Amino acid sequence: MDCCSFISTNDLRRMFKKLDKNQDGLVTLDELCWILEKLGWAEHTPEELELIVGKQSLDLDEFLRFYHDAVLVSKGTNTTNNDAVVVGGDDEAIAKAFNVFDVNGDGYISAEELRDVLERLGFEEEAKAWDCGRMIRVHDKNLDGFVDFEEFKNMMLHV
Repeated sequence: MDCCSFISTNDLRRMFKKLDKNQDGLVTLDELCWILEKLGWAEHTPEELELIVGKQSLDLDEFLRFYHDAVLVSKGTNTTNNDAVVVGGDDEAIAKAFNVFDVNGDGYISAEELRDVLERLGFEEEAKAWDCGRMIRVHDKNLDGFVDFEEFKNMMLHV
């Protein structure tokens, strides 16, 4: 997962697979609420989600559509292609995305925070294999070892 892409379709598929604990091809609304909470978007209860989606669980296609429609569109984001979902020019949406990665709330994203978020999203093995430090250095324009909000915003706007 490139730090530039918000959450790719492939990563969403892997996330769905990890959420689908009983491997029935469905993710329950409780599981959906759990992942939304991990992403920092816990705005709905399972009961509210059921009113939105009209059912108790989602298959993979519905999960992908939900992510696009309910999360991205409502957050003022857009897609640039079919594989990667990136945040658009809306400062509020960019700030919400930044806050997902800025775990300690100090205004900076460190390699450790990036790794922590990847692990919280269920990518433990990938987080160990990826060089999160290199990913941070690519976008760290002032060379302080962190990505601040302006660097993050520039990264997201120039994808």
